Amino acid sequence: MTEEKNSKFNELVKPFLVLVGICLVVSVLLGYTNRVTAPVIEANELAQAEATRKAVLEGATGFTEVKLDEAKLKELGIASAYKENSGLGYVITSSNKGYGGFVTVTVGIGPDGKVLKVSADVSTETSGIGSKAGDDDYTSKYVGLTGSADSVDTISGATYSSTAVKKGVSAALAAFDTVKGA
Repeated sequence: MTEEKNSKFNELVKPFLVLVGICLVVSVLLGYTNRVTAPVIEANELAQAEATRKAVLEGATGFTEVKLDEAKLKELGIASAYKENSGLGYVITSSNKGYGGFVTVTVGIGPDGKVLKVSADVSTETSGIGSKAGDDDYTSKYVGLTGSADSVDTISGATYSSTAVKKGVSAALAAFDTVKGA
């Protein structure tokens, strides 16, 4: 009978305990890795966002975030809004659903309300098709627009991706008056 209990323990309980032990060790290591890398990842994301803002508003020296009511931001579809410190303009970012995921659109707008430059992160979209919506050939069509982006056509074959960019530019233009007044 003791051999039978030992056999059951070795067959059922021992493997379970070993797996639980492995899971605990791996969980602790993953938690530690996250704790160590989280500040580095956050710093990289902030640096990338600052670089994108400077890219769409050439000559910018620094930015101050425009604080808007969260409900107002959500209503307008805006992720963030910044005013350039020397008065060159504003940078407004939105995120819209594309084909493969969300497309983040960052729009540089001059103090007169004209689009200066558009940057679209289409990394979640289909390479070679949807990614065309992030190319300068397409985003440059928005330069000089005021009020709405309705006059720009979507890209055939990349309708979802280019519509996400178009919605992002339209949202930024719609939010401009609110951001400018804040």
